[in-house]
Amino acid sequence: MKRLIPLLAVLLLLGGCTGSCQDTEAVSTVLPSASPTPEVEQSAAPTSTPKPSPTPTARPTPTPEPTATPKPSVEPSPTPIVYDGPNDEEVLSAYRAAVEAFWWFQVEPLPFDETDSREVDGVTYYRVDYPGIDSTVTLRGYLKSLFSDDLVEKLLPYDGTQYVDIDGTLYVQDGGRGTDITRGAETAQVLRDGDPNRCTVRVTVEVLDPEQGGAVVDTLTFDFPYEKVGEKWIFTDFSLVR
Repeated sequence: MKRLIPLLAVLLLLGGCTGSCQDTEAVSTVLPSASPTPEVEQSAAPTSTPKPSPTPTARPTPTPEPTATPKPSVEPSPTPIVYDGPNDEEVLSAYRAAVEAFWWFQVEPLPFDETDSREVDGVTYYRVDYPGIDSTVTLRGYLKSLFSDDLVEKLLPYDGTQYVDIDGTLYVQDGGRGTDITRGAETAQVLRDGDPNRCTVRVTVEVLDPEQGGAVVDTLTFDFPYEKVGEKWIFTDFSLVR
């Protein structure tokens, strides 16, 4: 019994301490901290920091695609004219032959043999002495190789008396007008106008003044058409220029 009393006293003491201690701890947790929390002064409404404007980025100028340079339109070259007829030298050779043939009728006759003469209706004729021409037929055939039918008829009409056939042989009257003393040197050139069946012989001749010692005082120009008629190339207009 004596031992129980001191034990109870100890328990009571511990019990009272436990309660007071809990109260003390509770109070200490409720009381504010000894150091007061300083008030934080509120600043004026915060100024919003302007956002920096974005620096515009220069867009690279797009490189234009190369434009194809238009090719200049090429005009088709004109088709060259093909002349299947005589060349210039052949045309000029034909001109010289035409001059000679006209000469036989307007200046002096074909060469003849003075020892072989015949008289017809009071007119004396001499036998023509020219290779390849021994009758009016061969003479007319040669003229037709140079001139149109109209020109041949004017030079050698069928009822003409300058050239005649006697016993099947060609004879001619002697005589001629001679040359024009007022005409000097001549030049000839071939002109083409694009027609493959036609060209022109242009002849320029000097005009002389006998009173000035035959000085050249002017020039005259003549154009003679040389054309393809049928299968032949002939002069369709012609005359002597001197």
